[in-house]
Parts: sequence; C-alpha cells; structure tokens
Amino acid sequence: MKNSKSIQHIFSEWNMAIRSGDWHRAETFLAADVIVNHSSMARHAYVQKLQHDKFQTARLDMCIFDDNSADIAARYTFPSSSESLNQGEEWTEQTLFTIISDKISVIETLAGANSCTNVVSDEKAQVNLQTRKAQSSDLRKFYNEYIGSINALTMREHFHDFCQDVVTHNFVKYGRDDYREMIESSFKEISGLRFTIERLIVNAEDQRVAARLGFTGVPTKEFRGIAPTGNSVVFSEHAFYQLEQGRIKQVWSLLDLASYRASLAS
Repeated sequence: MKNSKSIQHIFSEWNMAIRSGDWHRAETFLAADVIVNHSSMARHAYVQKLQHDKFQTARLDMCIFDDNSADIAARYTFPSSSESLNQGEEWTEQTLFTIISDKISVIETLAGANSCTNVVSDEKAQVNLQTRKAQSSDLRKFYNEYIGSINALTMREHFHDFCQDVVTHNFVKYGRDDYREMIESSFKEISGLRFTIERLIVNAEDQRVAARLGFTGVPTKEFRGIAPTGNSVVFSEHAFYQLEQGRIKQVWSLLDLASYRASLAS
C-alpha cells in the first residue's frame, strides 16, 4: 500500500522545483534512468528535454492521485507552443507517472492542441460537487463496464448509467446522445475497433478517473482528417474524467495521432 502523503509530497515538490527553474533539484526527484514513453532516458537528459520544452511555463490544471498505487495522472497546459495552433486552442499534455522507491520512474505522455477555456490551476481549484461518494473499487468496476459497453456497442441501452445528460468533452458541451454518437462514429471509420484499458488511475474522493486506452482496428474511412491506407492501426488515448453523482460529467482527451499515422504508413 502506498504512502499517499509521501507520493503527493514528492510530486508537488518536483513540480515546484520545475516552476521555479531549479532544474538541479528537479532532477533529484527522478530515478537515475527514467522510462519515458517506453524508452529509457537518463534523468539528466530528461530534465534537459523539459528545459528545452519550457516546461517551467506549464500550468498544472489537474492532478489525480490513485487511491491504491503510486500512479499519478496530470494535465498541463502551456501558454505557447512551437506547433501551429488555431484560434481557441492551447497546447496541452496529459501524462501518467509512476513513483517507485520515492523516485519518479515511469512517464507516459501525450501532447497536442486542444480547445481551451479559462481554467483555474489545480493547485487552487476546489472541487465543490454534490456527489455520491464511490469507493475506489466501485470506480474501477464502473470504468471497466463503461468501456465494455463501448466495445459491445450497447451504448444506446446503457449510456444513461455512465454519463450525465450533458457531457463536456475537451470543453465542448454535448448532450448524452450526441456524445454517444461521437464515440459510435469511430466504429464506422475504423473496422473492428477495439478499446483496451492499459492503465487506470482512480481517486474516489475527487470522483476522478484517468485512463490510458489502447486502440486497434483497420480504418476504412477518414478518421480525424486522416485518410485510410488499408493498413491496421495501433494507437492510444489519455482520457481524464470528472464524475458527478457517479456519472461522467467532463472528459479531457488526447489521442496519439502520431502513432496512428505511423501505423498507416508501415
């Protein structure tokens, strides 16, 4: 069982060191070799990458500490980006961390442009929802059943059990049926589409869930503006959820479209 205060302290101090530009101190919170997106990287090299990416300018919008493990999910937004952004977009990263022996040791991150709105930093934000408190095991069961319904294409019958009447997805509000149809459309664009939960982080007190989802299938139509080539695809998504009264109220999502394109080209 994790020491939750220790995990939160380590992660908070690491973020504070980065924000203050104390890169030497930030390095001390990392394992000697960090697994970053499945590749080993010396901690000094990783810190240099953070410096290059101007990570000290990032705003921590959301942080989810898992109830039962040393896993953490965090969402960062950046005031500027080297990538071209459309009006109303901001550069975001959604990252999953694992702390082993009091050191940040495993990092999985996805980044991309996303719709934006005025968001209060998670360090100051207060969760003020009238919620039915769920146990951690309840949320894990809930999310597995939610993904199971998507894979079984029984969303029409069951989505009222999983989602509020209105769901905000990347700051765009959808009625529950519109949100369901958006997910269902992916199955029309990718034949044999399958969702797999690769990692799951839940915090029952805050009614928050974070997941790394893996996808497989064969695109037959344009998906996210990308034409099919006849090849199968393997790609991922980092999806963070805020629940209210035990049902999904808001979703923050980033897709790994770089891996999607690479699969099509291989």
